[in-house]
Amino acid sequence: MIIPIFPLPICLLPQGYTQLRIFEARYKRLVSESLKSGQGFGLCMLSDDKKTIMPIGTLTQIVDFETLDDGLLGISVQGKQTFKINQIDVEHDGLKRADVTIIEGWPSHIIEQNAAQPHIRPLEREKDKRLSETLKQLLQQYPQHLAHYNESDFNDISWVCQRWLEIIPLTASQKYQCINNHDHLLAKSFLLDIIK
Repeated sequence: MIIPIFPLPICLLPQGYTQLRIFEARYKRLVSESLKSGQGFGLCMLSDDKKTIMPIGTLTQIVDFETLDDGLLGISVQGKQTFKINQIDVEHDGLKRADVTIIEGWPSHIIEQNAAQPHIRPLEREKDKRLSETLKQLLQQYPQHLAHYNESDFNDISWVCQRWLEIIPLTASQKYQCINNHDHLLAKSFLLDIIK
């Protein structure tokens, strides 16, 4: 799959939501193409030096757009799927286009006790609940953001860890280390060390 990519010093993961301000001509072209094709674009995190594009990104869909008070284009995007970059080409105006392969996202991991998960210890469940509740309290300060999520999302610790990675001030390399895993456990370990 070949998609235009938008390298940014932010992290957006599947099912996450963010808003972007668009002012460069190449990214206006990216938005126009994405809206016409319905395919979306790749949002790729930049390394800590802001020069290197991390090899794993998120295919995003534009869910809304508007003209902002300062006249710039504002877009709202939602993460859909994770991908690995195979190759990047740079076009005449600097827009980057990448050949990407979609990769499996983290599996869901429900917090609340159910018969299918008797192996999860109560202490682990309490830690998961604490991360979930703290995230919910934090997001209540941003109602427009919170409106894009369902109450049931907060009962999936995998989803919760992804939302934390999007907002917590870790370095790009720390976030990438977590993202480049097959599940949420490394991210959860990082988060529990930070969020007491």
